[in-house]
Amino acid sequence: PYAVEYRIFQPDGSLRWISANGQASFEGAGEARRAVNFDGTVADITDRKRSEEEREQLVGKLREQDVRKDEFLAILAHELRNPLAPIRNGLQLMKLASNNHEAVEKARSMMERQVGHMVRLIDDLLDLSRVSQGNLELKRERVELAVVVRNAVETSQPLIEQMGHELILVVPTVPIYLDGDMSRLAQVISNLLNNSAKYTERGGRIRLSAEQLGSDIVITVEDNGMGIPAHMLSKIFEMFTQVDRSLEQSTGGLGIGLSLVRRLVELHGGSVQAHSEGQGRGSAFVVRLPTAMSVAEIRRDNIEPEAGRLTPRLRILVVDDNRDAAISLAELLSILGNETQTAHDGLEALEVAQAFRPDVTLLDIGMPKLNGFETCRRIRQQVWGENMVLYALTGWGQEEDQQRSLAAGFNAHLVKPVVLADLEALLAQVIAVRA
Repeated sequence: PYAVEYRIFQPDGSLRWISANGQASFEGAGEARRAVNFDGTVADITDRKRSEEEREQLVGKLREQDVRKDEFLAILAHELRNPLAPIRNGLQLMKLASNNHEAVEKARSMMERQVGHMVRLIDDLLDLSRVSQGNLELKRERVELAVVVRNAVETSQPLIEQMGHELILVVPTVPIYLDGDMSRLAQVISNLLNNSAKYTERGGRIRLSAEQLGSDIVITVEDNGMGIPAHMLSKIFEMFTQVDRSLEQSTGGLGIGLSLVRRLVELHGGSVQAHSEGQGRGSAFVVRLPTAMSVAEIRRDNIEPEAGRLTPRLRILVVDDNRDAAISLAELLSILGNETQTAHDGLEALEVAQAFRPDVTLLDIGMPKLNGFETCRRIRQQVWGENMVLYALTGWGQEEDQQRSLAAGFNAHLVKPVVLADLEALLAQVIAVRA
């Protein structure tokens, strides 16, 4: 008996898989002379074979993704640890050299840069997670291309200058408009500029150009850096992809910036492509976005209040079970002219708020004894708390978290670490309303 699988060509040239079962007939010197299908089973198994091939390909891709994920987690741990060393050194330096103002100021500036680096890493991770889950909402408006480019360049300029690169800008003098999220579009261009800055040898050249071609806005970021191998061009925008781990470790970063770029561009109805003539021959990234067909005035105020510019006089309660976070923020707000107090759990917050009667309360969500949502609800139930301004201050920043905060009675939802200028702007609104 035998069971065989083989391929046949159809008259039209197509290929089919066949499964046959039968028995061979032997004659003479024991040579097989003919085959007889006693059970008559000759079946077309092309669909089954295709499914098996697809399954094998999927398993292969999953294995590859798993390997890349492990590499990514190792790099993530490495990149998050990196800023901690200078931050800890800076704290020790400020402690030992407290009387040396210049040394303390240098340490403070260094720590601020490192914290900013950590915040950007975490923001990229959160953004990628939101996009992957479909939870990222764009704040669309009519924006001018030149403004988007300027904001992106301002963000990337420190890294470009640090690497000693020459940045060439080619932007139309005639206003060009598109419908999109100002901050996310600037993030796309900034990520591309940062990528070029990191993968170009010191003293290199980066060219950023933007133009309108028909109904598209085309933004190109070119460099004369390390380039991209041909076999990586189709994978460069995939999650966990690293062109060269050794290079990535030396330049820093998680390798998710380009994946985030592609997803943000696609959310805007556009596309992005990578081009390179090979390793060591530079690279170019081309973003295409739909242009706005009509010109409208941009109603946007991009001016942020400077730290120390306001002289507010508010009573502010800061509630956080992380005592260092609560006390340090309260001290900052005191320096700005506010009267502050702190509490470190929900029940203590209710007691302090009843006695202190703050104008504004910054309330953490995840706290012992009573969480921030329930604390907010109980404050709102009191006569003295009905009109209090309550801001949720938390590490949870998803859209559903913000909706839950508003439903609990908060006036706004702030994500840690809060930008002081953003908080000042909110406090200025409170002062203006009560003036």
